[in-house]
Amino acid sequence: MLIVTLLHKHLNYCKMEITSKQKRILVLDNGGRMLSVVNEIMYYGDFDIYTVYDQNAICDKAKAIRPDLIILDYLLLNNDCEQVCNDLKEEKGLENIPVIVVSTYRSKKIRSAAYRCDALFLKPMDMEVLASRIDYLMAS
Repeated sequence: MLIVTLLHKHLNYCKMEITSKQKRILVLDNGGRMLSVVNEIMYYGDFDIYTVYDQNAICDKAKAIRPDLIILDYLLLNNDCEQVCNDLKEEKGLENIPVIVVSTYRSKKIRSAAYRCDALFLKPMDMEVLASRIDYLMAS
């Protein structure tokens, strides 16, 4: 009985250790367009992914879960992606979280500096490149 109890405690400890190492990604999605990106990210890595559909709730959710990375859908209500990204970078406690913006518009790549994002990906994306960039941003 003692051996079973010790084994059970050890398994619970290992489970907690694995869970604590899992990286968190917060995704701000508008209209479900990021679903394919989220599915691909999960294929390339073992991440804990949270999705928010309200751009006004992104800062509060980020403060609550402390993600290792944030991914924004460029097409937000009223085209406010730039403002949301800037708000995240100016918010105390969130300013160092890497932000990736995903867009289908090639012309937006020119303005990526205005967003203060850490990376900008255009659809369709090379998921291996995205996965590599996610690993890099989370490690730095």
